[in-house]
Amino acid sequence: MFSDRTKFKLAKTRLNAMEYCFYPLFYKRHKDVEAREGIAYGGKKLQKLDVYGKDGIGAPRPVFVYIHGGGWISGLRTARRYYCGHWAEQGFTVLNIGYRYGVDVAHPSHLADVFAALDFAFDRAEEWGLDLSPGVVVAGESAGAYLAAYVACAAAHPELLETYGIEFRHARDFKVAASVLISGVYSLTRVAGCKFPDIDVICKTVCGMDTAALLALGEEERAAQDAYFSPESFVDEKFAPAFVIGSAADSLKGESEALFEKLQRLGVKSEYYLCTGLNGVHAGALACDLAPSGRECAREAVVFVKGVLRCANG
Repeated sequence: MFSDRTKFKLAKTRLNAMEYCFYPLFYKRHKDVEAREGIAYGGKKLQKLDVYGKDGIGAPRPVFVYIHGGGWISGLRTARRYYCGHWAEQGFTVLNIGYRYGVDVAHPSHLADVFAALDFAFDRAEEWGLDLSPGVVVAGESAGAYLAAYVACAAAHPELLETYGIEFRHARDFKVAASVLISGVYSLTRVAGCKFPDIDVICKTVCGMDTAALLALGEEERAAQDAYFSPESFVDEKFAPAFVIGSAADSLKGESEALFEKLQRLGVKSEYYLCTGLNGVHAGALACDLAPSGRECAREAVVFVKGVLRCANG
């Protein structure tokens, strides 16, 4: 009845409206954190980023990069500011990156936007207090975790940038020290069989195939799809230490579990935390002050990341 583009736009409007409604529940003012928000790194409306730093921006601090989710068709960078403020309070300079939706661009343009934002930010490393020497921490939820995982893979295997035709001027010196991956998608062919809301629209947006078509693929065809559209296919023993977060009531929980199991098999330093209770919904870890599970998850993520950075600094 509706064209694919119309379906994408309807889903985007509905999902973004939900984020606007729920944001007041999560909001927390971080009074000691300086914010510079809505900085354009490109010429498109969604190509913007925010910068946060405790007690002012400019003093050298480790870098925490956050990429919002939204199923590639939605997501509000502004609705993640409270979570970014939490990490700024932990002593990081935080970059909160927005990118174009799948309504307007195709994979891997979202990933290219993230690297364009990193280029823009790294050019201002001294001004913003970006200490890049130990490597950055990259994080995200849902589709943002998918993109964060790709960033970590590209840090370990810079040739991926050439494969995807992505320009990144800082590639030679770029390092990812750790990742925090919340309720992510890591294999499109695997997730096609789940009951996550709008999964058909999401798959069609990313790879141009609906769930029925993905599930009908043979083994070789599935491998070919994953080799281009799924970050997990590039995860190996060089992947940076990862704090993987799932949610008990999330139909995408199996994605977090599968990635964590692969990291464990590879011997990659990793931990898994399962959010429960009020935080047990999809990406519930973002509500890091709402309920006990979210608070505990946030504490453990900070301990993990800071431990990795201490090791990196020798």
